[in-house]
Amino acid sequence: MTAPESPGPLAGLDQAAHLHALAERIRHAADDLPTPQSTHSLASIGEEVEDQVRLVAGLFVSLAHEAAVHNRGAKPHPDTADSLDHRKVALMTRATGPLGWALAKLGEAIVEVGRLHDSSGGSQTCERAQAIDDRLFSARRHLMDAASNLHRGADLLVAAASGSRPAAPPPHTNRLPATLPVPAPASPTVSRILR
Repeated sequence: MTAPESPGPLAGLDQAAHLHALAERIRHAADDLPTPQSTHSLASIGEEVEDQVRLVAGLFVSLAHEAAVHNRGAKPHPDTADSLDHRKVALMTRATGPLGWALAKLGEAIVEVGRLHDSSGGSQTCERAQAIDDRLFSARRHLMDAASNLHRGADLLVAAASGSRPAAPPPHTNRLPATLPVPAPASPTVSRILR
């Protein structure tokens, strides 16, 4: 019996290209989140957050679907080409952790937008606006973590396929941080959200 043929660098490049494309979609979602320095009305920030929730949720569902389809078609004794595909799916699913945390933070931002509608003005309004900024900052950080993990995973797939070095999984960084960054005091830019 002959050993299975190695998938070669082209298969690794195909798998890596898929991970890189997914990472870029996630990075663009992070870049498209409203920033505190931007001028936003309460209505527009709610719409922008809604758009990003749709995008991130779509990516999350896509990853879950791909993992489920892959698992249904997995062979009990995979050959080398299948093992490369298994590795790609494993790396992709690691992105679901930070994507989930990003969705949670976007949900919290929506709650704060709703609370702003109930605010009567003054310091409470500034506090709510700062809370929105904090949630968006946290969501952006989680999205960037997911994108970075996918980029590192893609590089490992290329290296494994080309035989340049043994593939090792990237460090598992998809966990909730112990503490969130301490928000900066409310600044004049926070009031721009309320225009």
